[in-house]
Amino acid sequence: MNTITIGSRGSKLALFQSQQVQDSLLKAHPVIDISISVIQSKGDKELDKPIHELGGKAAFIVELEEALVSHRIDLAVHSLKDLPCILPDDLMYTGSPQREDVRDVFVSTKWKTIDDVPVNGIIATGSQRRKAQLLHKRPDLNIQGLRGNIDTRLRKLDQSTWDGIITAAAAMHRLGLQNRISQYLLPDCFVPAGGQGALGLEIAADREDIKTIASSIIDKNTTLCCQAERLYLTQMEVDCFAPIGCWARIEKEIFLITGFSSRRDGKESIIKTVQGNIVEAKKLALKLAETMIKNGARELMSS
Repeated sequence: MNTITIGSRGSKLALFQSQQVQDSLLKAHPVIDISISVIQSKGDKELDKPIHELGGKAAFIVELEEALVSHRIDLAVHSLKDLPCILPDDLMYTGSPQREDVRDVFVSTKWKTIDDVPVNGIIATGSQRRKAQLLHKRPDLNIQGLRGNIDTRLRKLDQSTWDGIITAAAAMHRLGLQNRISQYLLPDCFVPAGGQGALGLEIAADREDIKTIASSIIDKNTTLCCQAERLYLTQMEVDCFAPIGCWARIEKEIFLITGFSSRRDGKESIIKTVQGNIVEAKKLALKLAETMIKNGARELMSS
């Protein structure tokens, strides 16, 4: 294998993430020529429409996946939370490099914390999960919709009368925007989206050569946790617009996985955590799903 083409969306964040993967692969395989091919997704082109009108997460990955299957690119780099948990038979998630910060953050030009926002304040987010978590904490808030890349979201905040926005810490960190963060939100209360903070490497299922090369930059623990989160979300059988979160991690050789489900208005929510031996990560993810379902999580999210 002498050359590898990485497929990337065209946003500043997507290109930075793809360049991170490119740099890591070049360090591990200096004799391979590794390039990046920019492929614009439907989700990036049609910013005036809500994501659900564009087909959900698929709006950001279809063009990349078509390029993988046709072998026009060898490897696609995604924000893992954008990659559907169930992939077609001719595609596979091959793992993730080391994970960035999983937390959500509050970004504001006015306030240091969400608690500082006055009654009936306006906070913008495009996530049903974040909306439900905000309303659970502050039912008085007005939640506005928000789309676009990080630069677009920050520009909308700066040009608006909003009191703040909620976004992912990982994106802010990767773009060197830590100074814009007002507050980090505790992940045991504001449970992140499954896969948040992680990159997802996707390849065609018939590309064992690429799988072998990519394995050199895969982080074992990150991938284990992300696979558990994806298994949990699959078991919950919800669409990508449901107010649901999942966070797996390893602490002192103990595997923990937390699930969050809520009504869309945030009035009721469920948070459960199970823990055990690392080698039982898959069983623990299934156990968490069973526990959440028995406690009415599915009904809560559809209410």
